[in-house]
Amino acid sequence: MDQSVKQMLKLIEDDGDSFAKKAEMYYQKRPELIAHVEELYRMYRSLAERYDHVTGELRKSMPSDLQMQGSGISDVGFEPPSTLSSTDQGLTRRKSGSRAAGFEYFLGTGGSSSDLCDKGEESSTLDSESESDNSSVNNYSGQSTNGDDQGLRKKVSELEAELRDLKQRLRVQQEEHVDGSFRVTKIGNSEGLFARLAGYEDELSAVNAKFQLANEEIARLRNLLTEPDGMQEGVEIKGAGTETEGTGGAESQLVRLEGDASDQEDKIRVLEKELIITREKVHDSEKELACLKHELETTTSLAQHLHDQLGSAKKDASMWKSKLDKEKRETSKLHDRIVRYKANLSERDQEIRALKETIYNANKSLSEENLHLQAQMTKLIKEHAYLEDNLKEWDLRCQSAEEELKRLKAGKAEMEVLFRAEVEQLKARISEREDCMEELNRSVEVLTLEYNKVMMEMAEGNVKISKLTADISSKDDQIEQMSKHLHELHIEHVELIAETERAHSGVTALKQELERKEVVIMQRAEEKREVIRQLCFSLEHYRNGYHQLRQAFVGQKRLPVIAS
Repeated sequence: MDQSVKQMLKLIEDDGDSFAKKAEMYYQKRPELIAHVEELYRMYRSLAERYDHVTGELRKSMPSDLQMQGSGISDVGFEPPSTLSSTDQGLTRRKSGSRAAGFEYFLGTGGSSSDLCDKGEESSTLDSESESDNSSVNNYSGQSTNGDDQGLRKKVSELEAELRDLKQRLRVQQEEHVDGSFRVTKIGNSEGLFARLAGYEDELSAVNAKFQLANEEIARLRNLLTEPDGMQEGVEIKGAGTETEGTGGAESQLVRLEGDASDQEDKIRVLEKELIITREKVHDSEKELACLKHELETTTSLAQHLHDQLGSAKKDASMWKSKLDKEKRETSKLHDRIVRYKANLSERDQEIRALKETIYNANKSLSEENLHLQAQMTKLIKEHAYLEDNLKEWDLRCQSAEEELKRLKAGKAEMEVLFRAEVEQLKARISEREDCMEELNRSVEVLTLEYNKVMMEMAEGNVKISKLTADISSKDDQIEQMSKHLHELHIEHVELIAETERAHSGVTALKQELERKEVVIMQRAEEKREVIRQLCFSLEHYRNGYHQLRQAFVGQKRLPVIAS
């Protein structure tokens, strides 16, 4: 779990050189983040199911004579039994009420998972024991008779019940060690536990001896299985030699031997299955006995240590009360800190709402700018049509076309100035949004630092206030929700950047359109000049022809006059 959390933080904290690169990194790493979150969910779910399974078995296997033991011990102890029962009830109520918010998020309302941190190691050891038992079952191939197997199963069930009783009593004794009461009776109880453990060891040795006998019985039955084949071969040889003596008796003997062999095989299969089950139970009992031995050694050392400190225990009552008051003050401080963190989270939510409003306003302004640009584009299209109409009448409106060209150039200069101003404004807005995103990232880093600090304080105070870990762990979900909000904000910011890039592309397209139109206008103006030049050439040609005709006509007119 820690490794997957570190990988998720590493994926989130990776930075890109540009917003486009960050968006690309986000879309690439989103499946990995989803996979990590699903893996964490599966881990939490499996831990909760294991804890529910273990607690359910412990509640089912909790013997009723523990309560009788508590009432019997109250005659010797230093505190009244009513106080102990009330404290136990308060502890159970607090344990049942203090469920982590993360498990409620992953498991819903169902389930009774509580104190997961205290029971995680126990569930993991139970899982490892079950796996080792499953692997050891495949290695066993023993068998016993039906009567012995039933006796073994009864003995194993009795051993399991006594082991559960012993385990629950050890837990009660550990709680009594913590409370500082019933310390004198523990030495006697531990001696009794040692005696019972010795009895359990004797019973286990007897069970092992029965297992050996069962293995011998299995070997004998297997030999019996192989014997009918040899007997059948002998009968066949004998029948071949003495055919006249009668084949009916040999065939009946073969049928009887085959039936006995099949019965023996079925019996062996049933006995093997039952023996595997009993060996599993005995193996579990041996493991629990080893654990109980270790726990008894620790409890005896603790009992001796507490017996030595029995005289000074009464004097330490005021100290324990002061410590209790100190713990209460610390819990109140932690509650105040939790309230303060909730207020900070509400402030962060308000900031996120404000940022969303600014992004909405920016999107609205961008849409208005897009509409304005579209209106300008339609206007330019109309002007282009008007210019085409004017170009059809070039011979009549040449001068007006030149003036229109000048006006278009002036309008183009103004449009370029306006576009540049709008581009600068968009760049300024993008820079402001980048600053806002940097501030948000810094605030997220500050929140993560505060979260890590809170987790360290929780780890330091976990021994003293283990019952408050569920309340503090709810901060994880709130921070995850805030990170989700930040991711959504990041996605919206990326979309805004994409829209601004599209606006830039639209501006560049408009610029290209204007340049293309300017080129077309220049080409049309050049064509107009060329036509005017051709007209001038034609007029000059016609004028020269006219002068030549006039001179020729004048010359012809002068010749008759001279002749006359």
